[in-house]
Amino acid sequence: MIDFDISLLHLAEVDSTNSYVKNNHLQLADGTLVYADVQTAGRGRLDRRWVSKPGNFFGTLLLKKLDNPFLGTMVISLSALEVLRKLAPESEVWLKWPNDLYIGDAKAAGILSESIVQPDGSRAIAVGLGVNLALSDAELKAIDKPAAVVGNGKINPEKFAFELAKSAKRYYIMGMVCGRDLFELWRRFSDVVGMQLVLELGGGKSVSGTAVGIGEDGALILQDAAGGRKPYYCGDVSVSRESVRKALADRKKAVETD
Repeated sequence: MIDFDISLLHLAEVDSTNSYVKNNHLQLADGTLVYADVQTAGRGRLDRRWVSKPGNFFGTLLLKKLDNPFLGTMVISLSALEVLRKLAPESEVWLKWPNDLYIGDAKAAGILSESIVQPDGSRAIAVGLGVNLALSDAELKAIDKPAAVVGNGKINPEKFAFELAKSAKRYYIMGMVCGRDLFELWRRFSDVVGMQLVLELGGGKSVSGTAVGIGEDGALILQDAAGGRKPYYCGDVSVSRESVRKALADRKKAVETD
């Protein structure tokens, strides 16, 4: 039986919690969740700047017993989804492939999972999470992508960190015992199926279509206007507001019917 606790390390200010964990992983215990009041150089995927003002949550979880960054993403995304639905059920947060939490068609939280090479050659994971808990309307509008706030400022970052640590312990153990079970749970909670998407592939290239599934290997299965289907393993996803509303309403109706 695996039993341990996620430990919390609170910092007043840091350049980036991911950078801190990567630079100090030898001194940090497995399962340490580092979070800060302020980040001076917060970043997301594709080296995008993450707005890091007090009142929001910025943290990174160190996972020394997992070597696949994708598993780290699953641990923290499922944990954050569970906690936010508990603390702010009215926000109706949902999980968007591969690693974001959304409210409607706007991003409320992002995840950045990075590998760490340990002295013995094995790999650990630093998985970062940023959650918009206290941004003003003006600050949201200044972000270059649609963004949302969870809980309308009522969620304290320290309370969120405490609840996240409790939830992450369970999913981390699941990942260590059976990564497949963790993957299947993550796939079940990924709500993009049925939505109209635009997938930015980089280099100015993009594809659009309907999400029809998530493959056994985690790929997003996209169907184009001609009915052709193709798997995609990475990319920046934008969602249609109308398709989000319809897909989530249909899913809610199906759950109520069951």
